[in-house]
Amino acid sequence: MNVKIAVVASGPLIAGEIASIIQSIISESIVIQTYLTCDIKDSSIADIYVCAQTQIKSLSQVVPREKIVLLDLMPNSKFFISIARIPKNEIVHIFNNHLEYAAILSDYCKNLGIINVEFVPIAYREMPQEDVFIQLQKAKYIIGVDRFVGEGGLLSPIYSTHLQKDVVIIPATRAASVHSACVLIQCIANKIHCYIADAAEKIKADLQSDSPLSEADLKKLKQEAKHLAISSNKAMDIIQNSVTKSVLNNISSDTALFDPYSNRLNIDLLANQPIDNFLEMIMDSNRTLHLIAEKLAKL
Repeated sequence: MNVKIAVVASGPLIAGEIASIIQSIISESIVIQTYLTCDIKDSSIADIYVCAQTQIKSLSQVVPREKIVLLDLMPNSKFFISIARIPKNEIVHIFNNHLEYAAILSDYCKNLGIINVEFVPIAYREMPQEDVFIQLQKAKYIIGVDRFVGEGGLLSPIYSTHLQKDVVIIPATRAASVHSACVLIQCIANKIHCYIADAAEKIKADLQSDSPLSEADLKKLKQEAKHLAISSNKAMDIIQNSVTKSVLNNISSDTALFDPYSNRLNIDLLANQPIDNFLEMIMDSNRTLHLIAEKLAKL
């Protein structure tokens, strides 16, 4: 019942961030591996592919859209409160690897009413290095994803030497929005349900076979039914706990569910049924498995 999840990002910093966010939601028993977008050539390495908004276009060229979950990463409320305290008419620089997310971050702020400051992007992968250094030397306030404005990015020797001594750096710690976390959980639940349902049907078919079952066959089926029932119980726990964790992670993070782009989160495409439907299907399979196990125990 191993569900394989591939986290895909433009660089290792964001890939690591997304993987940590997913791990904080789901069970450790689910395999998560990180990849760069340029390394994904087909859809054979995982059951589910997870990426952020900036990589959806590239990833969907090599992976079927139904296998991709777009994880909507939201900065926590503390980040926006800190920006709101910046004096009026100041320039706030957004340090990021790409211009696209810098625009998304500034839109988040404007949508929350932070309109009295000017946002200027510093996209170190898309701007000439000299321009990056010039902007850093001017900056009084710098905001950005914590992984980019920390030791591995802005505070690394290549950039930190160009910073003003009294520069104010405001890092954004992010979590998956409840909506997108639930899409991921639904996809995982669907994979688990399909596995359990198929395995249960196989056991039923073996029991109903015209060929007589030997004692060894019966013992094997008993063991399979027992293990499958245990796995089914664990699956329900994983899903229920994941929903709870996704909400708790966002108590301070879902300050706004903002959609700066159309089709930012296509829930209908990624998950057509509520999580409770998947739980009910798994519970049905679980009840069937327990009945099978009871009947086998009497043989």
